[in-house]
Amino acid sequence: MVPPSQPSTRKRSPNPLLFLVLLCLLGNACGTTAQSNKVLFEDPRGTVFLQTISDQSIQASHPINLEPALIARVLSGMQVQERQRALQEILVGSSSAVPVFSAEEVQFLAPRIAKALTTAATGEAVAFLVASPRQGTGLLEHSVTETTAGSLYAYGLSLYVTLSQYRNASTQTSTENLAHRRLPDSSGLSNRTLLFTPNAAQRSDSFHRSTGGTSTDRFLAIDYQLLQHASRSATTAEQTASQMEQAAPIREPLAGTSGSEALSHTTETLAQRDTEIHTLKDLIIKKDLELETLRKELQSVQKQLDSQKRKTTPPSKLQQTAP
Repeated sequence: MVPPSQPSTRKRSPNPLLFLVLLCLLGNACGTTAQSNKVLFEDPRGTVFLQTISDQSIQASHPINLEPALIARVLSGMQVQERQRALQEILVGSSSAVPVFSAEEVQFLAPRIAKALTTAATGEAVAFLVASPRQGTGLLEHSVTETTAGSLYAYGLSLYVTLSQYRNASTQTSTENLAHRRLPDSSGLSNRTLLFTPNAAQRSDSFHRSTGGTSTDRFLAIDYQLLQHASRSATTAEQTASQMEQAAPIREPLAGTSGSEALSHTTETLAQRDTEIHTLKDLIIKKDLELETLRKELQSVQKQLDSQKRKTTPPSKLQQTAP
């Protein structure tokens, strides 16, 4: 009699493919937790969140309280320029730089970034992303959404800003990519440089630049104290120009001239006056920035002299003891 078959007690070996999938999922989870993001503001216009700075050697001056108007001035001063047009600008003298953010995007980001800086920790940067619709062009016309993203943190009297994405159309079709015969640039910055206006407020210091990011990231270091001073100077210049314009007498048209000639003469006079006013404003801002820079240099020299004086001061004489 044949005995009934017993169930096999041999354990099945684990599926190697399943094991690899689990490892990948675990690796992605670890990579996500290594750089935590805390969303503070989010709506269809964009997102502002706190992001862990990948470079642990950077300790930002957070939390910090900066006016939304100052943040708006920083965002409004950021410009991008295509590299191949830089030589044309030098030869022709015209500017081909365009603002990074529109007025609506600045109005959305400025108060939210200022609020985020008051809650950020020393190891966190304030990251932002704005989305704007654009009508598509080409064979398949459809509306696309362009995204611009970056981050910033404060250290000392400077704001360190990184632009990681500019006007990237995430829904760009593969047909358009094939037409260009090149790989798509997800950042939109590979052939662009990042500029700032006024240039006097931009620092060349890259000591506190984060080592993370990609090769297409664009970086700015902005002295926000100089920027505040320049903004106040611009306001003063505008007020002075307004007072000059109000005080200027209105000239009557000369006898014997027609209405069109008088209008043309008035237009030329107003254009010349506007040019003089803008020149005066630029001169006032430039002089104020130069004075502020000179004041900082004098303070630095004074500190060095004080330090050298302390080093060269002879020690006090030892008191002689009685025999």
